[in-house]
Amino acid sequence: MKTKRVDIIIPVYNVEPYLRRCLNSVLKQTFKNWRAICVDDGSTDGGPAILEEYAAKDSRFMVIHQANGGLSHARNEGMAVADAEYIMFVDSDDFIHPQTLELAVKLMERDGTDMVSWYKDVVYKNIQLRLFNKYNIDTVNSRPWRMPFRYKLSFVRSVVTDDALKFASDWRHPDIKFPIKHCYVWRHLFKRSLIKDIPFIKGLKFEDLPWWSELLVKPVKTTITHLPLYYYYENRKSISKATEGVERLQSQLIGLAYAQEKYEKYGDAERMALWSHNIKWAILSGSSRVLYKMPAGEETDRLVQHITELVKKGFFDDATKPIELKAKDAYYAVANGKKLTL
Repeated sequence: MKTKRVDIIIPVYNVEPYLRRCLNSVLKQTFKNWRAICVDDGSTDGGPAILEEYAAKDSRFMVIHQANGGLSHARNEGMAVADAEYIMFVDSDDFIHPQTLELAVKLMERDGTDMVSWYKDVVYKNIQLRLFNKYNIDTVNSRPWRMPFRYKLSFVRSVVTDDALKFASDWRHPDIKFPIKHCYVWRHLFKRSLIKDIPFIKGLKFEDLPWWSELLVKPVKTTITHLPLYYYYENRKSISKATEGVERLQSQLIGLAYAQEKYEKYGDAERMALWSHNIKWAILSGSSRVLYKMPAGEETDRLVQHITELVKKGFFDDATKPIELKAKDAYYAVANGKKLTL
């Protein structure tokens, strides 16, 4: 039987110091039937030349050059040309374990699922990076201690569910044995048929949130493992790190409102309640502390106006748990012109 292919979509924008590490981790995959769709989103550094170098040496690297349009646009352009049976996303300042594709494909085919989820290795969390920097340890060329590990499929702990939403949560300590924590698109292997008609919202930061929420409007049969197959690098210049405070909350509110409309249109009351608690209010509760320290300025004025409009639409009315109700009060206070203090 012919081996199915994986298309790996890699958006690239000014990540020259990390790009070879990412591409080399793809080259070292034990599963060989892959294509890396590298979308150069108008990089102004040496990244485009590196991409062309790898493409010249290995035809499995496909390079698309385009004017800068943002991460969502780059991912959408990659999806537009992807035609493999399976799709995976990798951010170009991160990298993956050599067995990521091998294990994910085997798990999906063994279990007959439409998606496989794994976890990230925590080696590059802020505290580790601070220690590396303190002792002048090279964080770009150093490798996680678990990277040489080789896993046997028969020993891989996993769970299979007919509905990934029941395991998805953005709470930090959810009461779920095998949680799919947070909304990162790079921690999954997907059947292309599952995601081909779900675009990322162009121009929106934290675009993973509405995309992931929309994916789970309908039940998705999923295999979940907590193998640390993805190495997430805390790049301080990345979108997620460069966007903080008011701007971050504004993007999250836009994404959540978009997702809620999808659940109202295509879901049902049970799915809406599950999504609302596990994802919507987990994010709103965590982000509500921003409301206590908003600086004066046009950006804050726009956020307050947006919150006021959402209050009028009843967007916050479905809070049910104590922590959700406390967060709801904070949003309502801002909408009513009250200044919050810690």
